[in-house]
Amino acid sequence: MPIYEYVCSDCNARFELMRSMSRSEEAAECPKCKHNAERVLSGFACFSSDESGMTSAVGGSSCAGCMSGNCATCAG
Repeated sequence: MPIYEYVCSDCNARFELMRSMSRSEEAAECPKCKHNAERVLSGFACFSSDESGMTSAVGGSSCAGCMSGNCATCAG
């Protein structure tokens, strides 16, 4: 069962729920304020090792020099 990420528009709480794909578009109740929260796109990082054992990031960030995913925090 997939894990979906939600953000509450009332209190800005961010939380995850494990639910079936058939319920993925349904609003979720915020655990803090009990208002409806909408699903948001989750970001993730993936790492890969080559034959020499070197580990590198694969995909994810648009910033080539860091893994923040936010160019405001780097020189990218």
